[in-house]
Amino acid sequence: MSPRAILAALALALAAPLASAQPPTPAVSIREQGVPVREIVSPGGIHAWLVSNSTVPMIVLSAYWRGGSAIEPTNVTGVTNVMADMLSEGAGDMDSSAFKERLQDLNMGLDFGASWDGVGMSMTTLTENRDAAAEMARLALMQPRLDDAPLARIKGQLMVGIRQRETSQGYIANLALDQALYPDHPYANRISVASVQAIDRAALQERRAALLTRARLMITIVGDIDEANAGRMIDHIFGQLPEGAPRPEPADAHLRPATPLILRPLPQPQSLMLFAAPGIGYDDPDWIPLAVANYIIGGGGFSSRLMDQVREQRGLVYGIGTGPSVRDHSALIIGSAQTENARVAQAIDVTKAEIARFYRDGATQAEVNDAITYLTGSFALDLDSDVKIASVVGGYQSAGRSIEYINRRNALIRAVTLADVNRVAHRLFNPDNFTFVVVGQPPLDANGHLAPAPAAPPLPHATDPAAH
Repeated sequence: MSPRAILAALALALAAPLASAQPPTPAVSIREQGVPVREIVSPGGIHAWLVSNSTVPMIVLSAYWRGGSAIEPTNVTGVTNVMADMLSEGAGDMDSSAFKERLQDLNMGLDFGASWDGVGMSMTTLTENRDAAAEMARLALMQPRLDDAPLARIKGQLMVGIRQRETSQGYIANLALDQALYPDHPYANRISVASVQAIDRAALQERRAALLTRARLMITIVGDIDEANAGRMIDHIFGQLPEGAPRPEPADAHLRPATPLILRPLPQPQSLMLFAAPGIGYDDPDWIPLAVANYIIGGGGFSSRLMDQVREQRGLVYGIGTGPSVRDHSALIIGSAQTENARVAQAIDVTKAEIARFYRDGATQAEVNDAITYLTGSFALDLDSDVKIASVVGGYQSAGRSIEYINRRNALIRAVTLADVNRVAHRLFNPDNFTFVVVGQPPLDANGHLAPAPAAPPLPHATDPAAH
């Protein structure tokens, strides 16, 4: 599991069952009887969640430290991500090339990544190489070289990205959205040429010392390992980290009122459309009903209302979807679509109308039943490998879920009623609360507003040969 997957797992917020873990359990039992996850404490006093499963001779370890880019100094914006990347660019007496060759020799994966809210680490190894893999992970954490050559290469890649982002629809749209909703919050910050140039070895050392401590460390281990060996491995990898203390957190983002439409011109034959409204966090009582409601309006692919009305019935977009986006200090419901420039105005109108209908009239019992069936039935696919189990379990742990949540998740979804969904629809899907951002070259009228779209033949369906 890559650290990006660890960090992305925080946005999941749904999951399936966990039982008290006994001896190693076959994968089929994990899907049918629950995930046997339990909390363990290493001899050195470090807590972790463990799922023992000897079906495959491999071990997946994920770690997550709270505290990411949102709490880094603004003069070196981007330093947390660079620090994470540098941890696997040489350690101990091995430079970058030697370190990566050793990883390859051990047939192991070791990777680090950072997000706004945390730093993630992942390690995947064959059981027979467990001790050697643990030593590589320990070296990366405790003795990273932070050499000049890989640092210059990574900074050079960031500089290329800075130049290219000015023509990236996704970058432009997300920046516009962040700056419209919380312009004064760290979440609206972006790297710059000056901040990248200011990142040096001393800045990397400061970030590593500040963030990589035992104070806010969360560990998940899945695979062919028992509690005793897991405890020893944890202490070997993480035992030398300083105890540290939780870092000061930024304030929660206070969202600005919705902006009906933000246009960012970009010479492209298609426009990207983002739309967002205030959401809720994982700990909100309406989180599970939101999962069902979101599936109905925009999260269910071709089963969702937006896909049906905006794409299938009218051919206005190539695809459209919605989903919750949760960070430690903000929560949104975000949707996106891409369409030809000439159809932007109509696509927005139909999207707003469909959200308004959901807000006003709610869902039907049949829609709720279908959503529950899919969300519970598809969950087994998220648990069909040790890597996926580690992603889900680690994501729940990082999101503050209880250790039992994964095994209660399906029951919680099944308990959602039509009244619950309609309450959430009225609470969170007011069309007036959505900010729309368009990046592209849609036609404008004399006043700079979107011009009405002319009638046009529908876009090809994804199943049509012409669409490929």
